[in-house]
Amino acid sequence: MNRSKLAKCAMAFFTMTLVVPVLFAAGMKETAPNAVTGRIISISSADSVPVITVRTEEGNRVVFSTDKNTVSSYPIASLSSGDYIETVAQAEVAQTIRYINPLVAMKIKDLSISGSLMEVPQTLAERFSYTYGYLLLQSFANQNLFFHGGYYIKGSLDGLASATQKVPGSYTLDEMYTNIDTYQSTVWNAGKAPTDFGPAESLDTINALTVSEDATDAFSYAYGYLLAYNMVAQGIELNSDFYIAGIMDFAYTNPTLLTDEEMQSAFSEYQAKIEKEYAEWSAKAKVENLAKAEDYLAQNKSNEGVITTDSGLQYQIQVAGTGPKPAATDTVEVNYQLQLSDGTVVESSYDSGTTAHFGVSQVIPGFQEALLNMNTGSQIRCWIHPTLGYGEEGTQKIEPNSLLVFDIELVGIDPPATATTTPAAAVTTPATN
Repeated sequence: MNRSKLAKCAMAFFTMTLVVPVLFAAGMKETAPNAVTGRIISISSADSVPVITVRTEEGNRVVFSTDKNTVSSYPIASLSSGDYIETVAQAEVAQTIRYINPLVAMKIKDLSISGSLMEVPQTLAERFSYTYGYLLLQSFANQNLFFHGGYYIKGSLDGLASATQKVPGSYTLDEMYTNIDTYQSTVWNAGKAPTDFGPAESLDTINALTVSEDATDAFSYAYGYLLAYNMVAQGIELNSDFYIAGIMDFAYTNPTLLTDEEMQSAFSEYQAKIEKEYAEWSAKAKVENLAKAEDYLAQNKSNEGVITTDSGLQYQIQVAGTGPKPAATDTVEVNYQLQLSDGTVVESSYDSGTTAHFGVSQVIPGFQEALLNMNTGSQIRCWIHPTLGYGEEGTQKIEPNSLLVFDIELVGIDPPATATTTPAAAVTTPATN
């Protein structure tokens, strides 16, 4: 135990055992009208002069310096972050400091002030970031999913840095997924998982954490990293400081910077903001993408070998087949690749190394029409107008009113007796949505 903690323990013990009546009386007397009551969130030094930063009940941050004339009921050198004090100051210099930790502990003074270095979040991004960090950990706790809080926070910090500044984490992505699998098999499945987030740790201690061989520590880091990284990658706007503050306040049961109602409001406001932004983007994308698709098809139809059907489907036979054509009620075996007009590959059955089987009637109209025009054994490239594809809604991977470019190989038609609809993961897009 360091000198500051020893002095504080000794002083608290002396106060509690020898001068309780005086202490109680001091707690009952009125606070000086010009005193600032708060909790110390940092103590620094400027030209060897202690500078104390406190947070008030209202969430304001107030900074006092001290000098040789400052009168304190407790040694200034023994004060530390987390202590409750009352301060009377003049021109930002503390005249008197009254140490009130014992009064708060005995509920003589009913105070509960966050010890976070953060101000109360003001902007929507700040409020949402704090809320998201807090509620995310709360949801884990509700599911009895606990881990080492310090390593989770360390991973979250590194994940945010990697997503925004391209700074590498402590592990590669493959190593992190391995860490998760190892934790599940050796800790979670064995019933050895933690039952809380561990003891409170300061950010300085957390930042100094090194790579651990412990499975729970490694999992905690990987989980925090991947969640933070993926949120930023998905376009969620996170303020790193407030996101971490929210995590720490829940993990270590600190007083919160926002009330439950304020957090709910922040979450709802941010959700409304995202929906509004998406609606604006979608409306613009629908018009622009449709125009691009129609311009592309207008030029493409004059290319050699391109056939345009009455519906507007365009296709080009690359390998002619001689087998039968499927009916709308058939189940077919195909290889295919879907890409956008700019060449971006969305999905491909070739990547899985296996053909896809699905009913002709289960796919989007343009894909269905292409199949009905194909002989078994043939290969074609087709260009599908948005109205024959995913239209104005699009999918998670495909923007509204996108032109679709499919390369399709009709491998065979499944016999009716054995035909089953077993689309692989890669066939999800052409088969549904």
